[in-house]
Amino acid sequence: MRVTDTKTLASALIDICEYDDVLDDVDKMKLLEASERINDLAALASEMSGMLAHDMVRPDGCKACAMQKRLAELWVVV
Repeated sequence: MRVTDTKTLASALIDICEYDDVLDDVDKMKLLEASERINDLAALASEMSGMLAHDMVRPDGCKACAMQKRLAELWVVV
């Protein structure tokens, strides 16, 4: 069940790194990299979704609409 938008999720990883004294530097770097990758993948997915043309012949099977729906389920805003 996904309830957190992508930007908040990536930001939470950064917050953990800043405020958690238990993590060592290597673990913090991994979390920061994960946050960066989440943001990069979300930006790429959003850009790719914008490149898809709507299939007006078959609106029920429109690939662009289906991709936007899947991204919305992942809380990636297009």
